[in-house]
Amino acid sequence: MALEQPASGFTAVPTTIPSGESTATLTVHASASAAAGDTTLTVRATSGSEFQTAPLKLTVARAGELIVRWSSPAPGAPDTYTNGALQLEATLEGGTADAVEFRRDTEVLARMTAPPYSYTWNTQSEPEGEYPLTVRAIRGGTTFTSLERTVVVDRTPPVVAARSPASSDSQASARDSLDATFSEPVRASSIAQDNVEVLAHGNTRLDATVSLSSDGTRLTITPTSPLPAPSTVLVKLGTTTHPILDLAGNVLHSASEWVFTVPVWLPVGSALSAHAGATPSENAVVKMDSDDRPIVAWSEFDGASKNIHVARWDGDIWQHLGGGLSGLAGLGTDAENPDLHIDALGRVVIAWDEATGVESSRRVFLKRWTSSNWEDLPVLPRVDGFEIDARMPKLATAQNGALLLYAAGSGSRLRGLTLARGALEWTFANTSLPGDHFNPAQPALAVHGESVFVSYNTYLDTLERRGVAVLRNHQTLLGSGIVPAMPNHAANTSAIVTDHAGNPLVAWHTTDNETQDSELYFSQWTGTDWRTPAPVTATSSSNASPSLVIGSDHQTMLAWSGIVNSERVIRVARLQDDTWELLSPPLNANATPSTPSLKPSLALDAMNRPTVAWQEGSGVGADIYVYRFNH
Repeated sequence: MALEQPASGFTAVPTTIPSGESTATLTVHASASAAAGDTTLTVRATSGSEFQTAPLKLTVARAGELIVRWSSPAPGAPDTYTNGALQLEATLEGGTADAVEFRRDTEVLARMTAPPYSYTWNTQSEPEGEYPLTVRAIRGGTTFTSLERTVVVDRTPPVVAARSPASSDSQASARDSLDATFSEPVRASSIAQDNVEVLAHGNTRLDATVSLSSDGTRLTITPTSPLPAPSTVLVKLGTTTHPILDLAGNVLHSASEWVFTVPVWLPVGSALSAHAGATPSENAVVKMDSDDRPIVAWSEFDGASKNIHVARWDGDIWQHLGGGLSGLAGLGTDAENPDLHIDALGRVVIAWDEATGVESSRRVFLKRWTSSNWEDLPVLPRVDGFEIDARMPKLATAQNGALLLYAAGSGSRLRGLTLARGALEWTFANTSLPGDHFNPAQPALAVHGESVFVSYNTYLDTLERRGVAVLRNHQTLLGSGIVPAMPNHAANTSAIVTDHAGNPLVAWHTTDNETQDSELYFSQWTGTDWRTPAPVTATSSSNASPSLVIGSDHQTMLAWSGIVNSERVIRVARLQDDTWELLSPPLNANATPSTPSLKPSLALDAMNRPTVAWQEGSGVGADIYVYRFNH
């Protein structure tokens, strides 16, 4: 700590603040060459490359001269605020004076000829504003003046100028801090734990810490736990016995409290669509990238072509990763059924299928994001000189870092392929299905250690119905034939994950061959057999499109589309003791009727909180919506 470029005649030996302490004394010397009168020096404190400076105001007097000092307001204090009577006091050093005056600018407020030099200034009749005050001592024909002090007369109560979340906000985060910005600085001494209240549902007090910014204008309230969701939260600032005061002592305006709503789900940005207007956005899939941010892929028809689009959430808005993706050139492309994956190096990989224009044939294409553009991954190998007919691709990463791809092919084909790290060609995984499994479709992938599991729906000739089957490591069928299912029901889309022991869990929807109604079922491999499948829910009907995830906390969650009160909505549940427990009321983005919500995709962040994406119709088109669990 030292003086920074002191004026001529002023010196000080630099001093060090001892370790573990916060203060030290810096002694300033004024020589005979120092100019008489008021001066301001700069004190600089340095720690490594960081430093802070502070002004030091001094009055230099010659021998025999008087020094006039303020006693009240306290010397060295910043501007003084008042809303009524203000006590003014001064002292003299170096002798006596014939008279002492308290002056407001050039106007004499009070004059006295003997100590104590004290005056009570009643500011009630003064207009609000800043007033420069000095004390002047008169001896003979000479005057000696104190440093100037600024007094601010303020009788206007402070108000809350801004709130976060805003008052009546219906989309407040359960984890964000609460902020109140005041119209003017308030006293730090008037802020305490006991006069700032956060109340859930109007009467349940929530624990929170409070802090005031250094300039006294921003109060931050940090709940010690996430706010309950759903809930209505009331924030109260100040009490009758312990009000919040501004620097002049005015009480914070009574309309300072505010109310907001904490929902179960929060929208992540606005609806996703690559094109303006009523273009149909479909087949959304969401994953969390290496920075724990949601990234979404979907297909969208622009009136001429259907392409694949990818967007990443940057914390404020959705950033599109390049333009529309298509494996074939020209207009009229038909790309759909995207799957997203984050590979072993944290890179975004996208796969989709696309119509070739030759009868009903489709091909799978893959690309990888390089941080600035999409690069092609190696094309899939040919079979007998022909391109592979494949659709509904699914991606995963093997334990050794290789990229895995499964897709349904024509006839009785289920294609499994591997792209080793750094390899330039795909290799077939030698997938082998039982001889009585026909027309496999809609594969889903899960990896646990060295085990790769693929679920698919297939027609089992011996049972004469369509069911769900699971292969381990491309060839070993789990169980006998298919996962048990209800008679007279045909299995459709499946989803698969593995638990901490490496046993697969499967969810799928079936369609009643007579009523055409659909229902969700769930089963788990025990290590030797499949548990008896159980329906997921009775709270919605026509349930379809399951999306299944399991977190690092071993909590299994499921999303699906179902009908509640004649409206198709998204439902999300977690598995608790063999029972699916709904996380919230039905989820949809539009409150208007006839806006069906379809095909949800579920992902978990690093804290095992779900994010769900789905497509929702508007009557003339459809958009992609992304919501995150607010907890």
